[in-house]
Amino acid sequence: MSKSDIIPTQSRKLHLASCRNVRELGGYPTPCGSTQYHRFLRAGSTRSLITSDIQLLKDWGVARALDLRSTAESPRVTCTLSRQTGIAWKNVPLYDIDVSAPTMMPAHGAKSYLVSSYLQMLAVTKSIKRAFEFLAQAQRNECVLFHCAAGMDRTGVISLLLLGLCGVPKQQILADYAYSFGPTDAVNLAVEEAMARRLVVPASTEPGYLLAVRIQAIEITYDTIVQTHGSVRNYLASCDVGDQTLDAVSGHLLQP
Repeated sequence: MSKSDIIPTQSRKLHLASCRNVRELGGYPTPCGSTQYHRFLRAGSTRSLITSDIQLLKDWGVARALDLRSTAESPRVTCTLSRQTGIAWKNVPLYDIDVSAPTMMPAHGAKSYLVSSYLQMLAVTKSIKRAFEFLAQAQRNECVLFHCAAGMDRTGVISLLLLGLCGVPKQQILADYAYSFGPTDAVNLAVEEAMARRLVVPASTEPGYLLAVRIQAIEITYDTIVQTHGSVRNYLASCDVGDQTLDAVSGHLLQP
């Protein structure tokens, strides 16, 4: 897959006034055809959703919401969707902190920090199982929104697992993650360079440093899953996620 083959984010971005980083998982290529729109939606914080944006999400088909934040982040209180009639809401803590909070991101060694954080998320197998069991309950006409504090890290890991389960190419999975951290053209070029092993990481004080480091970090995370388990599906099975649940989730994203 070359730069021109990577499907850009513009075709899948929802522009809400009160919620950032809202993107579709529809329109990605897989061996079984493209992923479907209106099935899974990734998002940033839903704390300040206004009435018109809530209605937009409902019109989009959102009927289920998965909040990946820790109990210390008061998810039920701070997730507006938890109080909406017609939306089934569930909190499944995936990690105790917002990895991308300014006070958490180190000035140096960001790649090791990110990889360690993502692998710790993947080690919380009970939460992975609970999350996928909730996702599997979606009906055919329902869209599931999942989010954390910013829609970047915890949300990015779940998106990686959903897309990987359905066989979306690695390059596109990396790009889906990285669209949270840079403009579309810059992301597509950086992913192309990463796949060709030509990605140069600038100094930590230079523009482009965090984007390059993040692409490296999510690639290491993805490769660790595949090298350790053979596939994303096998990893999820190791979390005790049953075949029926996996088929329901992948079918929800793939079947017309």
